[in-house]
Amino acid sequence: MAYFFQPIAVQMGIHYNDFIVVKRGVIMENNLFKNDNFIISVLENSYDGIYITNKDGLTLYVNRAYEKLAGHSRSVYVGKYMSDLMAAGLMKTYITKDVVSTGQSITVNETLVSGKDVLITGNPVFDDNGQVITVVTNVRDMSEIFALRRKQQLSEQILSLYHKQYNASELDDIVCESPSTIAVFNIAQKVASKDSTVLLTGETGVGKEIVAKYIHYNSSRKENSYIKINCGAIPENLLESELFGYVGGAFTGANPNGKLGVFEMANEGTLFLDEIGELPLGLQSSLLRVLQDGEVTRIGDTESRKVDVRIIAATNRILPDMLKAGSFREDLYYRLNVISIHIPPLRERREDIPALTEMFIEKLNKRYGYNRKASNSFLLELMTMNWPGNIRELFNFIERQFVITETDTLSSVSYSNIAGSPDGSNSLLSAEDRNVFHLNKVVAAIEASLIKTSLKKYKTTKEAAEFLGISQPTFSRKYNKYKNMGLL
Repeated sequence: MAYFFQPIAVQMGIHYNDFIVVKRGVIMENNLFKNDNFIISVLENSYDGIYITNKDGLTLYVNRAYEKLAGHSRSVYVGKYMSDLMAAGLMKTYITKDVVSTGQSITVNETLVSGKDVLITGNPVFDDNGQVITVVTNVRDMSEIFALRRKQQLSEQILSLYHKQYNASELDDIVCESPSTIAVFNIAQKVASKDSTVLLTGETGVGKEIVAKYIHYNSSRKENSYIKINCGAIPENLLESELFGYVGGAFTGANPNGKLGVFEMANEGTLFLDEIGELPLGLQSSLLRVLQDGEVTRIGDTESRKVDVRIIAATNRILPDMLKAGSFREDLYYRLNVISIHIPPLRERREDIPALTEMFIEKLNKRYGYNRKASNSFLLELMTMNWPGNIRELFNFIERQFVITETDTLSSVSYSNIAGSPDGSNSLLSAEDRNVFHLNKVVAAIEASLIKTSLKKYKTTKEAAEFLGISQPTFSRKYNKYKNMGLL
């Protein structure tokens, strides 16, 4: 063993000219190197793991750092061939044979059986004839670096999703003119400060996500993530991995680094489960376990992870009917339905239509660089129409009117090219609505909305009256009238 470490030391760069003389890759005799103790001490105190084999893959030496990385004593490895160690499950791969065959250094990333992420570099050691006789492998612990990289990737992933799903101006888009809408946000404000699970119900397009965001951004979790997932928009075979994530190699095509699910991404924040009624029965039981235990298990993993997530769910389905049909779990329904907020359709809160219309026109003005406005007659017509698509349909309809008009005032509704039947009858009031909806109520709602809007823009009733084109006494009379009616 006297000269075993000499070529290795040279290969490792121990060329201290003050102490030794190197000739043809061999360390010459020197008082400092009369035996191998010094080199052994260097190897034993190396931060990196050192694994040395002969050209056939027989393990000759393993240092203390490698023992810690691998989680086994060196006696498990020394004197064993690496191929046998792989067969015994103590190694996943080895690069010695490739280093020997190529005569070049090789570097690879690997995860040891112990779970440590490492960077492995195999270096060949040559004899005087240029033949590889030994391979010295450096094994560097990269777990902390990889963990920081994964943390950064997670932060970027969450930030990307966060920016896609949150626009601060959306909270400024809340319109509360009707008593029913005011009641919705009064409840939402009370619920926001608590961590109770909330179930939002209502037809498609009524603004359930606006309410969900209002709750989150008025809660103690507002500085943390708000994550949304649409349970009805993701294929069933992908939904489980989106919700709970997976470990690397969990299934064919999986990311080798694994993937976090939205529950972990929303940790300490809010998870909005939209269209919860579309969740398959099999996943309903998995969701129930998360709600009960506060833990998630990634696909292909045996370890559970604690999560602290506030759940807000939403659906346009009638969940009690689904319970009877057996398509929705009763226990999950009661877990979700701690606080229930029903958002009424637009036809039941027509007082919101004028303010919504003005808000939409303002958005379109900014988009197209115009300065258009709606006339009272235009608003009146909108309030006498049926809106089965609710707020989404109203916005699309107004945009269509905005685009086709050639003046700065939207004075009347154009019924040409309206989706539906040729005469647009399905967008107008149903026969039942026409019998119960009185013109004077429509006019009162419009006037009350315009008075409220003018008072927001101007400090005095004189300026507000001038803005509406009426006298100050008329303005005051109408204000008092509608205030007594509960419209202001």
